[in-house]
Amino acid sequence: MTNEQKLTLLLKVLKEYAEVKHCYDVYGDDYTPSAGSYDDAFAEGIDYGEIHLARTLLEQIGETFEYPCMKEND
Repeated sequence: MTNEQKLTLLLKVLKEYAEVKHCYDVYGDDYTPSAGSYDDAFAEGIDYGEIHLARTLLEQIGETFEYPCMKEND
């Protein structure tokens, strides 16, 4: 795999993660993961972290992606 192919694949995967709704996109800013079980809160935190990191990395390099909260009828 060439460096260009690796970069293309990396950007594709990052965009896939960045365009997924995380818990705050779904439930709003007042979402409290502690209302459920600790396992659920931990899993939500993992998902949030992965999505947030993907969005941050893409923003830092100026790569465009679609925020899920900006999509209509989702």
